[in-house]
Amino acid sequence: MTATTAPLVMQAKGLIKRYGQVTALDGADFELRAGEILAVIGDNGAGKSSLIKCLSGATVPDEGQILLDGKPIHFKAPIDARREGIETVYQDLAVAPAMTIAENLFLGREIRREGFLGNVLRMLDKKKMLEQSIARMNDLKVGIRSMTQAVETLSGGQRQCVAVARAAAFASHVVILDEPTAALGVKEGNMVLELIRRVRDKGLPVVLISHNMPHVFEIADRIHVARLGKRGAVLNPKKISMSDTVAVMTGALPPEQLPADCLA
Repeated sequence: MTATTAPLVMQAKGLIKRYGQVTALDGADFELRAGEILAVIGDNGAGKSSLIKCLSGATVPDEGQILLDGKPIHFKAPIDARREGIETVYQDLAVAPAMTIAENLFLGREIRREGFLGNVLRMLDKKKMLEQSIARMNDLKVGIRSMTQAVETLSGGQRQCVAVARAAAFASHVVILDEPTAALGVKEGNMVLELIRRVRDKGLPVVLISHNMPHVFEIADRIHVARLGKRGAVLNPKKISMSDTVAVMTGALPPEQLPADCLA
């Protein structure tokens, strides 16, 4: 099954979002298919951040429709998206540096002990959370020495892996990653890219927002180009050059002038 024939997992149709006199989204469309990594690129002000905020529940669009597995959904807050199995990792990671890796994985989703201790005294089942953390990190082949070490002792790439692993552990539909390799060196960036591939290979489609074009071309199955608040084009990275992709993104090359196999 190819990226263009796989079933649609998430769609957006005609999204409009205005901030006063500024129109951030002007009828934006979006399609994410099963089993793919979809890169979202665009110049500053193209609307990619507003689009992702709508898809993750952080922003409510003024008009338009979002569909999950073909059914219309309405997110009023990020917690609504999380209930539908959509997990987002933002650039600032939202990890608690002083807490352990296991505690970070279950941050906001802590498992309580059974019976009186958990229901009344609200005591946490730290043993169970630690066991599940080890299992989930091993499942994604994240090489970290101990789940009980504080996140602040990790490198930037390892912290990013913890954030991505947390999203993958609890997502049942979609993982959205906002610039996951932006502040990382070459080695750590590659480590995160490999983890993203493993998340995709486990059956979770991934939305990757990135300015790093080499990373986009290395990992993406399709490229969604945001331009002027709309979907400018969806490109096939195996058939189009990086320079032509940038030209489409900036408006120097209209998508209709591309060969048909460059479009996805």
